[in-house]
Amino acid sequence: MIKLQALTSHLIERRLVLPELLDSWTNQVNLELIWKPDVGGLHMGDMRYSATIALERFADHPGRLMALVGSWLEANDPSRDRDELPAPKFDISMLDNDLADVDITLEFNEPQYLAEDPAGEIEAFGKTWAFVPFDLWIAEHGEVGSNGR
Repeated sequence: MIKLQALTSHLIERRLVLPELLDSWTNQVNLELIWKPDVGGLHMGDMRYSATIALERFADHPGRLMALVGSWLEANDPSRDRDELPAPKFDISMLDNDLADVDITLEFNEPQYLAEDPAGEIEAFGKTWAFVPFDLWIAEHGEVGSNGR
């Protein structure tokens, strides 16, 4: 649930509310098993989960909050379209003219990888594996050359 933790930290750093008035949690977690060899290991599956981020006594402009969430997703979760994840939902409950409680619900998809390890605790396909969280970097641009030309 790395993405939820990172987005929560991002919002806390923006000082939208006091840190003790911002909380986040997962609501439902599903695992789609894939078992596909990949760079440096085995793509075991995709963990898809719904999450809530709650801000109490929010007194800022809702558009700023929406822009902060949207821009973080754009920069840090670029596969949302490919994963067919819905847009975040903002439930705003006004407490008075200046304060609101806000619940943001959103979904994330995070691939789960295993690395072959003789001392690993996970057994699959006649081998032992270890759970090793890592970021998979994919080249988006490149050049092909031949004999210095």
